[in-house]
Formats: sequence, C-alpha cells, structure tokens
Amino acid sequence: MSRDLPSLNAVRVFEAAARHQNFTRAAEQLYVTQGAVSRQIKRLEQDLQQLLFHRDGPKLELTHAGERFYKAAEEALGIIRRSTLELQRLSAISTLTISVLPSFAANWLVPRIVEFQREIGNVELRVAAAYEPVDFVRRPDVDVAIRFGTGQWKGVYCECLINEQIFPVCSPGFLERAQGLHQPEDLLRFQLIYSSNGYDHWEQWFKAAQISPPNDLHGPQYSDELLLHQAAIRGQGITLARSLLVADELHSGRLVRLFDISVASRNSYYFVCPSGRETEEKLQKLLHWLRHEALQSNSACENLVEASRIAEHGNIT
Repeated sequence: MSRDLPSLNAVRVFEAAARHQNFTRAAEQLYVTQGAVSRQIKRLEQDLQQLLFHRDGPKLELTHAGERFYKAAEEALGIIRRSTLELQRLSAISTLTISVLPSFAANWLVPRIVEFQREIGNVELRVAAAYEPVDFVRRPDVDVAIRFGTGQWKGVYCECLINEQIFPVCSPGFLERAQGLHQPEDLLRFQLIYSSNGYDHWEQWFKAAQISPPNDLHGPQYSDELLLHQAAIRGQGITLARSLLVADELHSGRLVRLFDISVASRNSYYFVCPSGRETEEKLQKLLHWLRHEALQSNSACENLVEASRIAEHGNIT
C-alpha cells in the first residue's frame, strides 16, 4: 500500500462487515462472495498491521483497533457518499427518492403519482417502501420520507400533511348480511377487526360514541393498514379506517362508512427530509403537491359521509 492510505475497496468491505458484524451479510450487500470479503479484511489487517476482528466461528467482534478504524471509515465513506449524491443531483436528469410505508404507497401514493410525475417534469421518481424509519445519514440516496407518527423526530425537517379522522367501515356485502345493525352500540354484536400496531384503537371511537367498549377484544388483528382494508373488503368484519387512506375505497364503493361519528387520529402522516433540504426546489414541489392531494382526499372523504351512511343501504332509518 501507499505510506498512509490502505486499499479503499478493502476499507469499503471492512465498513460493511463491521456494520453487520457478519461477513455473509456484508457479502450480500456488496454482491461479492464471503471469501472475497474475508480476503479483503485479511489484506487490510496486513496493511494496518492490526487485528480488526475477533473471530469465534461465524460470530465477529471488533477489536479496539477495529472499533477505532470503523468510526473513521464510516465517517469518511459517508462523506464520499453524500458528496457523490450532491454531484449527481446537479446532473441533467435528477432523481427524487421517497421512502414510504407500504400501506401509504399502495393505498394512496401510487394511484396519484402519475400526476405528480407530469407536474415535476425532468425528475426520475423512485419509491422505496419500508417499515423502518429512514436514517438519512446511512441512506443519503433517500431524499424524502413519508412517515406516520407524532412528528417528534430529531435532526430532520418534518411537516404534517393532514390531520385525519378515524371511523368504522365495512364491505357492502358484510353490511347486507348484517342483521340489526342500526345504532353504534350494535357494533358490539359484530366481529371487529383490530390494528396491532398500537396507533389508533377502537376504545377511542367507542368513547366518542359514548359506548363502553367490549371487555374482550376478540377478532382478527393486522399490523398494516393495507391488510386492515383488505380484511374489511373481504367481509371479515368491521374495522377502523383513517380518512386519507380510505377515501378511494369509499369512493369506489369497495367499503362503506358506518355512522357519522369520527375521532381525530392521534397520529398523522408527515413529510420528512434532512434539515436544510426542505428549501430545494424539487422537494418544495413534492411537498406542495402532497399537501394539495392530501387535502383533496380528505375533502372527498368528508363529502362521502352522507352518501355512504348506513341509511342509504336500508339498515338505519
């Protein structure tokens, strides 16, 4: 090696192996063989004249020297990645990568994204569905995230897109089969579908309807909004839905709203990006479009309240 710089490829391999603490996972990330990873690590250890890993079979643990070098490698490669992406953003064809929850992407974003593509023009749009909150430091290729929560995230710019309402929905077929579903308290006699993600709960809605919730919460549970909607569409029971994500299903008639009682969701969808980037033109265009479309969806959902009430299906007078 040169007097003061080891192989940069070996450094890159080491950073991946140290981050995963596993040669196999590092190899999968880098699209090389495990043997290639081992050879690069051995070469780096020879160049540095330091042992970087303690090896106990497949288990890896950084040595003191390894931990020190990992911090330096992570910082240095992060700078190179960010600088590379900054230069790429200046190219003729720019990219805009959005990290979103799968339910938000499938239920709301994808059906509308063609319109945004027309508006923004010379930008290549990429949608990355993920459940985990994006780390913009480790993922500098991601420009924006749409995340669901309270908006209390440090080190990023975030803006609430819409304050949603939640209310019960079911399929038209389920409603036709239901007997005696006339008042909100009648819901206690039918199968309810529950969210297991800890966001919105039936207890909120029952409290707003001035009804004591059931003592035993028996019924299907799903961790994703998309699965909740599909379960209700398939006639499995009655679920709570948020206005933004369910607006299209109500408009198409795949779901119907039960009663006109709603409560404000404790959480909202937020536009999130690295602090300082919110002023970039393409991010401003995306934020403006998201605000507009979210308001349109919410308004459409509110306008469907009367049209989708049970009274129109003959169950309530």
